[in-house]
Amino acid sequence: MQSSHSPIRIVQISDMHLSRRRPFFQHNWEILIELMNAEAPDLIVCTGDMTLDGAGVQDELAFASRQFERIASQVLFVPGNHDIGNSLPDVRGGEIPITEERWHIYRQYFGNDCWFRDVGPSWRFIGLNSMLFGSSIAGEQYQWDMLEEAIQTAHDRSLMIFQHKPLYHRLPTEIAPTQSVIYPEHRARLRGMLARARQLVVCSGHIHHYRTARWGKIAQIWAPATSFTIGIPGQKPLRGTRRVGYLRHTLDGKSHHHEFVEPCQFINMDFGNWGRDSRGFHARYGTEQLRGLVLGEWAQTAAGGLHLPPMETDQQERQTLSAVGQRPSRSL
Repeated sequence: MQSSHSPIRIVQISDMHLSRRRPFFQHNWEILIELMNAEAPDLIVCTGDMTLDGAGVQDELAFASRQFERIASQVLFVPGNHDIGNSLPDVRGGEIPITEERWHIYRQYFGNDCWFRDVGPSWRFIGLNSMLFGSSIAGEQYQWDMLEEAIQTAHDRSLMIFQHKPLYHRLPTEIAPTQSVIYPEHRARLRGMLARARQLVVCSGHIHHYRTARWGKIAQIWAPATSFTIGIPGQKPLRGTRRVGYLRHTLDGKSHHHEFVEPCQFINMDFGNWGRDSRGFHARYGTEQLRGLVLGEWAQTAAGGLHLPPMETDQQERQTLSAVGQRPSRSL
Protein backbone atom coordinates (compact mmCIF):
# COMPACT_ATOMS: atom_id res chain seq x y z
CA MET A 1 0.00 0.00 0.00
CA GLN A 2 1.19 3.50 -0.75
CA SER A 3 2.16 6.06 1.89
CA SER A 4 -0.60 7.97 3.67
CA HIS A 5 0.25 11.06 1.62
CA SER A 6 -0.45 9.41 -1.74
CA PRO A 7 -3.88 8.62 -3.21
CA ILE A 8 -4.81 4.96 -2.77
CA ARG A 9 -5.92 3.20 -5.92
CA ILE A 10 -8.55 0.48 -5.55
CA VAL A 11 -10.08 -1.55 -8.36
CA GLN A 12 -13.46 -3.21 -7.87
CA ILE A 13 -14.30 -6.12 -10.17
CA SER A 14 -17.45 -8.20 -10.09
CA ASP A 15 -19.30 -11.11 -11.67
CA MET A 16 -16.52 -12.77 -13.66
CA HIS A 17 -18.46 -16.07 -13.89
CA LEU A 18 -15.35 -18.12 -14.60
CA SER A 19 -15.75 -21.75 -15.63
CA ARG A 20 -13.55 -24.45 -17.04
CA ARG A 21 -16.60 -26.43 -18.22
CA ARG A 22 -18.37 -23.52 -19.91
CA PRO A 23 -15.80 -20.73 -20.45
CA PHE A 24 -18.13 -18.17 -22.06
CA PHE A 25 -16.29 -15.22 -20.49
CA GLN A 26 -12.65 -16.23 -20.56
CA HIS A 27 -11.76 -13.65 -23.22
CA ASN A 28 -12.68 -10.70 -21.00
CA TRP A 29 -10.93 -12.36 -18.08
CA GLU A 30 -7.67 -12.69 -19.99
CA ILE A 31 -7.86 -9.00 -20.92
CA LEU A 32 -8.61 -8.10 -17.30
CA ILE A 33 -5.54 -9.98 -16.07
CA GLU A 34 -3.35 -8.06 -18.51
CA LEU A 35 -4.88 -4.73 -17.49
CA MET A 36 -4.63 -5.36 -13.75
CA ASN A 37 -1.01 -6.48 -13.95
CA ALA A 38 -0.15 -3.40 -16.03
CA GLU A 39 -2.13 -0.99 -13.83
CA ALA A 40 -0.96 -2.57 -10.53
CA PRO A 41 -3.59 -1.05 -8.23
CA ASP A 42 -2.88 -0.95 -4.52
CA LEU A 43 -5.74 -3.36 -3.89
CA ILE A 44 -8.43 -5.21 -5.84
CA VAL A 45 -11.80 -6.04 -4.27
CA CYS A 46 -13.99 -8.62 -5.96
CA THR A 47 -17.70 -8.35 -5.14
CA GLY A 48 -18.70 -11.92 -5.89
CA ASP A 49 -19.71 -14.42 -8.55
CA MET A 50 -16.16 -15.39 -9.33
CA THR A 51 -17.62 -18.62 -10.73
CA LEU A 52 -20.32 -19.60 -13.18
CA ASP A 53 -21.63 -22.31 -10.88
CA GLY A 54 -19.34 -22.86 -7.92
CA ALA A 55 -22.33 -23.43 -5.63
CA GLY A 56 -23.14 -26.59 -7.57
CA VAL A 57 -19.75 -27.72 -8.90
CA GLN A 58 -16.73 -27.49 -6.62
CA ASP A 59 -14.32 -27.66 -9.58
CA GLU A 60 -15.44 -24.16 -10.57
CA LEU A 61 -14.29 -22.78 -7.20
CA ALA A 62 -10.94 -24.51 -7.69
CA PHE A 63 -10.61 -23.18 -11.24
CA ALA A 64 -11.54 -19.61 -10.33
CA SER A 65 -9.25 -19.47 -7.30
CA ARG A 66 -6.30 -20.58 -9.47
CA GLN A 67 -7.17 -17.97 -12.09
CA PHE A 68 -6.90 -15.20 -9.50
CA GLU A 69 -3.36 -16.31 -8.71
CA ARG A 70 -2.43 -14.91 -12.12
CA ILE A 71 -3.07 -11.36 -10.81
CA ALA A 72 -0.09 -9.78 -9.06
CA SER A 73 -2.01 -7.32 -6.85
CA GLN A 74 -3.65 -8.40 -3.62
CA VAL A 75 -7.32 -9.36 -4.05
CA LEU A 76 -10.02 -9.39 -1.35
CA PHE A 77 -13.20 -11.39 -1.99
CA VAL A 78 -16.80 -11.54 -0.90
CA PRO A 79 -18.97 -14.38 -2.25
CA GLY A 80 -21.75 -14.20 -4.78
CA ASN A 81 -24.76 -16.47 -4.99
CA HIS A 82 -23.10 -18.50 -7.76
CA ASP A 83 -20.14 -19.17 -5.46
CA ILE A 84 -21.92 -20.16 -2.24
CA GLY A 85 -25.65 -20.57 -2.94
CA ASN A 86 -28.46 -18.02 -2.90
CA SER A 87 -30.32 -16.38 -0.04
CA LEU A 88 -32.92 -18.06 2.15
CA PRO A 89 -35.83 -18.30 2.00
CA ASP A 90 -35.86 -19.37 -1.64
CA VAL A 91 -38.48 -16.88 -2.80
CA ARG A 92 -38.01 -17.63 -6.50
CA GLY A 93 -38.04 -21.43 -6.24
CA GLY A 94 -35.59 -23.95 -7.66
CA GLU A 95 -32.50 -22.18 -6.32
CA ILE A 96 -29.29 -23.71 -5.04
CA PRO A 97 -29.36 -22.10 -1.56
CA ILE A 98 -26.56 -21.35 0.85
CA THR A 99 -25.86 -24.19 3.29
CA GLU A 100 -23.35 -24.79 6.05
CA GLU A 101 -21.47 -27.17 3.75
CA ARG A 102 -21.29 -24.74 0.86
CA TRP A 103 -20.18 -21.99 3.25
CA HIS A 104 -17.25 -24.13 4.44
CA ILE A 105 -16.30 -25.19 0.89
CA TYR A 106 -16.24 -21.58 -0.35
CA ARG A 107 -13.93 -20.57 2.50
CA GLN A 108 -11.48 -23.33 1.57
CA TYR A 109 -10.83 -21.59 -1.76
CA PHE A 110 -11.36 -17.87 -1.11
CA GLY A 111 -10.83 -17.40 2.62
CA ASN A 112 -13.11 -15.52 4.99
CA ASP A 113 -16.46 -14.56 3.50
CA CYS A 114 -16.77 -11.49 5.76
CA TRP A 115 -13.97 -9.28 7.05
CA PHE A 116 -12.81 -5.75 7.77
CA ARG A 117 -9.50 -3.96 7.36
CA ASP A 118 -8.19 -0.42 7.56
CA VAL A 119 -6.99 1.16 4.32
CA GLY A 120 -4.83 4.26 4.57
CA PRO A 121 -5.31 6.72 7.44
CA SER A 122 -8.98 7.49 6.87
CA TRP A 123 -10.92 4.47 5.63
CA ARG A 124 -12.13 1.10 6.84
CA PHE A 125 -13.24 -1.54 4.31
CA ILE A 126 -15.87 -4.08 5.36
CA GLY A 127 -16.68 -7.18 3.32
CA LEU A 128 -20.09 -8.81 3.82
CA ASN A 129 -21.58 -12.08 2.63
CA SER A 130 -25.01 -11.06 1.27
CA MET A 131 -26.33 -14.62 1.39
CA LEU A 132 -25.61 -15.12 5.13
CA PHE A 133 -28.45 -12.78 6.12
CA GLY A 134 -31.42 -14.91 7.15
CA SER A 135 -29.57 -18.18 6.51
CA SER A 136 -29.46 -19.35 10.16
CA ILE A 137 -26.11 -21.03 9.56
CA ALA A 138 -23.21 -20.57 11.96
CA GLY A 139 -21.65 -17.68 10.06
CA GLU A 140 -24.71 -15.43 10.17
CA GLN A 141 -24.45 -14.31 13.79
CA TYR A 142 -20.69 -14.04 13.49
CA GLN A 143 -21.15 -11.62 10.58
CA TRP A 144 -23.60 -9.42 12.51
CA ASP A 145 -21.19 -9.37 15.47
CA MET A 146 -18.23 -8.61 13.21
CA LEU A 147 -20.12 -5.74 11.57
CA GLU A 148 -21.00 -4.28 14.97
CA GLU A 149 -17.35 -4.46 16.04
CA ALA A 150 -16.16 -2.91 12.77
CA ILE A 151 -18.55 0.03 13.17
CA GLN A 152 -17.88 0.57 16.89
CA THR A 153 -14.09 0.57 16.52
CA ALA A 154 -13.94 2.63 13.31
CA HIS A 155 -13.80 5.88 15.32
CA ASP A 156 -13.48 8.69 12.76
CA ARG A 157 -12.73 6.43 9.79
CA SER A 158 -15.12 6.46 6.85
CA LEU A 159 -16.63 3.11 5.88
CA MET A 160 -16.70 1.42 2.51
CA ILE A 161 -18.86 -1.72 2.43
CA PHE A 162 -18.34 -4.39 -0.22
CA GLN A 163 -21.11 -6.94 -0.75
CA HIS A 164 -22.52 -8.88 -3.68
CA LYS A 165 -26.15 -7.75 -3.60
CA PRO A 166 -27.33 -4.12 -3.65
CA LEU A 167 -29.45 -2.75 -0.82
CA TYR A 168 -32.49 -2.37 -3.06
CA HIS A 169 -33.46 -2.62 -6.73
CA ARG A 170 -35.30 0.55 -7.72
CA LEU A 171 -36.58 2.13 -4.49
CA PRO A 172 -35.64 1.77 -0.81
CA THR A 173 -39.35 1.40 0.02
CA GLU A 174 -39.58 -1.99 -1.73
CA ILE A 175 -41.17 -4.57 0.58
CA ALA A 176 -41.39 -7.68 -1.62
CA PRO A 177 -38.36 -9.96 -1.16
CA THR A 178 -36.38 -10.64 -4.32
CA GLN A 179 -33.13 -12.49 -4.95
CA SER A 180 -31.86 -9.44 -6.83
CA VAL A 181 -31.14 -7.51 -3.63
CA ILE A 182 -30.83 -7.75 0.16
CA TYR A 183 -34.18 -8.77 1.68
CA PRO A 184 -36.12 -5.81 3.18
CA GLU A 185 -35.79 -6.84 6.86
CA HIS A 186 -32.01 -7.22 6.57
CA ARG A 187 -31.73 -3.97 4.62
CA ALA A 188 -33.51 -2.12 7.43
CA ARG A 189 -31.22 -3.65 10.07
CA LEU A 190 -28.12 -2.81 8.05
CA ARG A 191 -29.23 0.77 7.59
CA GLY A 192 -29.82 1.16 11.31
CA MET A 193 -26.37 -0.16 12.17
CA LEU A 194 -24.59 1.87 9.52
CA ALA A 195 -26.27 5.13 10.53
CA ARG A 196 -23.42 5.70 13.01
CA ALA A 197 -20.81 5.94 10.25
CA ARG A 198 -19.44 9.43 9.52
CA GLN A 199 -19.15 8.72 5.78
CA LEU A 200 -20.46 5.62 4.08
CA VAL A 201 -20.14 4.04 0.63
CA VAL A 202 -21.79 0.70 -0.23
CA CYS A 203 -20.30 -1.08 -3.25
CA SER A 204 -22.06 -4.08 -4.78
CA GLY A 205 -22.33 -6.16 -7.93
CA HIS A 206 -24.83 -8.90 -8.92
CA ILE A 207 -27.07 -6.86 -11.26
CA HIS A 208 -24.51 -6.66 -14.12
CA HIS A 209 -25.24 -2.96 -14.37
CA TYR A 210 -23.31 0.19 -13.41
CA ARG A 211 -25.35 2.62 -11.35
CA THR A 212 -25.00 5.14 -8.55
CA ALA A 213 -27.67 6.18 -6.06
CA ARG A 214 -27.95 7.81 -2.66
CA TRP A 215 -30.12 6.69 0.24
CA GLY A 216 -29.79 9.35 2.90
CA LYS A 217 -26.13 9.38 3.93
CA ILE A 218 -25.43 6.09 2.10
CA ALA A 219 -23.71 6.49 -1.27
CA GLN A 220 -24.36 3.37 -3.35
CA ILE A 221 -22.30 2.15 -6.28
CA TRP A 222 -23.24 -0.87 -8.40
CA ALA A 223 -20.25 -2.36 -10.21
CA PRO A 224 -20.67 -3.63 -13.76
CA ALA A 225 -19.89 -7.25 -14.55
CA THR A 226 -16.71 -8.11 -16.42
CA SER A 227 -18.58 -11.02 -18.06
CA PHE A 228 -21.95 -10.13 -19.58
CA THR A 229 -25.01 -7.91 -19.32
CA ILE A 230 -28.68 -8.88 -19.09
CA GLY A 231 -31.20 -6.86 -21.06
CA ILE A 232 -34.34 -8.95 -20.53
CA PRO A 233 -36.85 -8.25 -23.35
CA GLY A 234 -39.83 -6.27 -22.08
CA GLN A 235 -38.25 -5.49 -18.70
CA LYS A 236 -38.36 -1.86 -17.57
CA PRO A 237 -34.81 -0.46 -17.97
CA LEU A 238 -32.81 0.51 -14.91
CA ARG A 239 -31.09 3.85 -14.63
CA GLY A 240 -27.37 3.66 -15.22
CA THR A 241 -25.14 1.90 -17.75
CA ARG A 242 -25.62 -1.65 -18.98
CA ARG A 243 -22.10 -2.38 -20.22
CA VAL A 244 -19.30 -4.68 -19.10
CA GLY A 245 -16.32 -3.20 -17.26
CA TYR A 246 -14.95 -2.51 -13.80
CA LEU A 247 -14.56 0.38 -11.34
CA ARG A 248 -11.59 2.42 -10.20
CA HIS A 249 -11.90 3.90 -6.72
CA THR A 250 -9.46 6.57 -5.54
CA LEU A 251 -9.07 7.45 -1.86
CA ASP A 252 -7.27 10.72 -1.13
CA GLY A 253 -7.39 11.40 2.58
CA LYS A 254 -11.09 11.40 3.49
CA SER A 255 -12.25 12.03 -0.07
CA HIS A 256 -13.43 9.29 -2.42
CA HIS A 257 -14.20 9.26 -6.08
CA HIS A 258 -14.66 6.50 -8.61
CA GLU A 259 -14.88 5.96 -12.35
CA PHE A 260 -16.43 3.34 -14.59
CA VAL A 261 -13.91 1.69 -16.92
CA GLU A 262 -14.97 -0.10 -20.09
CA PRO A 263 -11.83 -1.54 -21.74
CA CYS A 264 -11.94 -1.31 -25.51
CA GLN A 265 -10.64 -4.89 -25.67
CA PHE A 266 -13.64 -6.30 -23.79
CA ILE A 267 -16.46 -8.02 -25.65
CA ASN A 268 -19.90 -6.81 -24.58
CA MET A 269 -22.21 -9.83 -24.47
CA ASP A 270 -25.89 -9.36 -23.64
CA PHE A 271 -27.51 -12.60 -22.52
CA GLY A 272 -30.97 -11.10 -22.18
CA ASN A 273 -32.23 -13.17 -25.10
CA TRP A 274 -31.94 -16.24 -22.86
CA GLY A 275 -34.98 -14.79 -21.12
CA ARG A 276 -37.03 -15.85 -24.14
CA ASP A 277 -36.49 -19.50 -23.22
CA SER A 278 -39.85 -20.95 -22.20
CA ARG A 279 -38.18 -22.31 -19.04
CA GLY A 280 -36.88 -18.86 -18.10
CA PHE A 281 -33.46 -17.19 -18.12
CA HIS A 282 -32.03 -19.14 -15.19
CA ALA A 283 -32.78 -22.55 -16.67
CA ARG A 284 -30.93 -21.57 -19.84
CA TYR A 285 -28.06 -20.11 -17.81
CA GLY A 286 -27.75 -23.36 -15.89
CA THR A 287 -27.61 -25.72 -18.87
CA GLU A 288 -26.36 -23.94 -21.98
CA GLN A 289 -23.09 -25.34 -23.31
CA LEU A 290 -20.38 -23.33 -25.06
CA ARG A 291 -19.84 -24.78 -28.50
CA GLY A 292 -16.75 -24.79 -30.68
CA LEU A 293 -14.19 -23.78 -28.06
CA VAL A 294 -12.07 -25.59 -25.49
CA LEU A 295 -9.82 -23.72 -23.07
CA GLY A 296 -6.14 -24.05 -23.84
CA GLU A 297 -3.73 -25.28 -21.19
CA TRP A 298 -2.45 -21.72 -20.74
CA ALA A 299 -5.88 -20.65 -19.50
CA GLN A 300 -6.55 -23.77 -17.44
CA THR A 301 -3.47 -23.35 -15.26
CA ALA A 302 -2.29 -20.46 -13.15
CA ALA A 303 1.07 -18.74 -13.43
CA GLY A 304 3.87 -20.98 -12.25
CA GLY A 305 2.36 -24.16 -13.64
CA LEU A 306 -0.27 -24.80 -10.94
CA HIS A 307 -2.45 -27.61 -12.29
CA LEU A 308 -6.05 -28.29 -11.45
CA PRO A 309 -7.55 -31.70 -10.67
CA PRO A 310 -9.42 -33.45 -13.50
CA MET A 311 -12.77 -31.84 -14.24
CA GLU A 312 -15.85 -33.64 -12.98
CA THR A 313 -17.87 -35.60 -15.52
CA ASP A 314 -21.57 -34.86 -15.90
CA GLN A 315 -22.31 -38.00 -13.85
CA GLN A 316 -19.97 -36.87 -11.05
CA GLU A 317 -21.60 -33.44 -11.09
CA ARG A 318 -25.05 -34.97 -10.65
CA GLN A 319 -23.74 -37.09 -7.78
CA THR A 320 -22.23 -34.00 -6.14
CA LEU A 321 -25.52 -32.12 -6.38
CA SER A 322 -27.47 -35.16 -5.15
CA ALA A 323 -25.20 -35.42 -2.11
CA VAL A 324 -26.26 -31.97 -0.95
CA GLY A 325 -29.90 -32.55 -1.85
CA GLN A 326 -30.23 -30.02 -4.65
CA ARG A 327 -31.07 -30.13 -8.31
CA PRO A 328 -28.84 -28.20 -10.74
CA SER A 329 -30.84 -24.95 -10.91
CA ARG A 330 -28.94 -21.69 -11.11
CA SER A 331 -29.80 -18.06 -10.62
CA LEU A 332 -28.46 -14.56 -10.75
